[in-house]
Amino acid sequence: MLFAPRRKRHPGCLMNILLFFFALALVMGLNFVNNSHATLVHQPVTVAGMAQVYEGFPILHLSDLHAARFGEAQQRIRQLIRLENYRAVCLTGDMVGRSGDVQPLLDLLALFPDDVPVFLIAGDDDPEAIRGRHVGGGEVKADFIRRAEEAGAIYLDSPHNVVYQGRNIWFSPASLYTTDLRAAAFALQERRDELIASRSDAPDDAAALRVVDYQLDVLARADEARKEMKPDDCYVLLSHVPLDGTAVAGLHEGERLERKAVNFPGTVSLILAGHWNNGQWRLPLIGPVYVPKGDIGLRGWLPDDREVSGLAMVYAVPEYISPGLGTSGAYPWWMPFRLFNRPQLTLIKLTARIT
Repeated sequence: MLFAPRRKRHPGCLMNILLFFFALALVMGLNFVNNSHATLVHQPVTVAGMAQVYEGFPILHLSDLHAARFGEAQQRIRQLIRLENYRAVCLTGDMVGRSGDVQPLLDLLALFPDDVPVFLIAGDDDPEAIRGRHVGGGEVKADFIRRAEEAGAIYLDSPHNVVYQGRNIWFSPASLYTTDLRAAAFALQERRDELIASRSDAPDDAAALRVVDYQLDVLARADEARKEMKPDDCYVLLSHVPLDGTAVAGLHEGERLERKAVNFPGTVSLILAGHWNNGQWRLPLIGPVYVPKGDIGLRGWLPDDREVSGLAMVYAVPEYISPGLGTSGAYPWWMPFRLFNRPQLTLIKLTARIT
């Protein structure tokens, strides 16, 4: 042992480890900065056969905020949109997310001009928008919905119109187009009759009756809107989860050149959706790493980028999936933040021209 050779030191190994952790810390730091600054993308959308009067109609589309903050009172988003012209704002769900923190949404709503309608739908990560049990005080809508409405948002449960150059553009929840409205009205009326006939004073039954009355009112408002709709009006649907080919095909009936919406006049012009947060984790030159398996054909690892975000034609209807702004809790625990995936909002402009 006295003459045993000395072990060789490998300072290069230690240096490589230090360099690895330094590079990792640098990437994570840059990623944090990247996630705290959104970008605005201008997206033309071609709507075949659209009336010329709608040419250039601008829609600001945001989705999946998940209560994220972009500076104090969302000032970084204010800087992005302060000089932009838009005639409607569409928020396609998960704006509050699982945290239930409504303040970032309220700060966002404060950025928009008072004369621009802001349409809001709920997402699967949001608290239940319409409370079906133990509805106290007669309030059917969730607190975050009511507070958003007080701040100027329109909870889109029935069609609403925006008048543009003397013509109507209709914004509607996609659920009204994918539901058999006659069957729904019949079932709701039967349920209402049952609840009244039971003469129950139980809190759950009273809450259920309020919900049924609310849902019947939604259908009544949809029916009133239908009386004003014209076949050549422009129709924009909002859906949190993107619609697949089967769902979009079910929106219309008739031959391809004479297609009509099943529940409403005309044909669907555009679908706006979100949900996937652009894959949450993305790799340069590869795209999204993993998407939770769902009902629209995605297969987990390395899904098709076109199914996660951006503009695509689905059964001859343009659908735009927002890359989103925040971080979804629907992804696995090991994907708790956005990676190489800058938050984005989109300014959409309708056009009849091929782009």
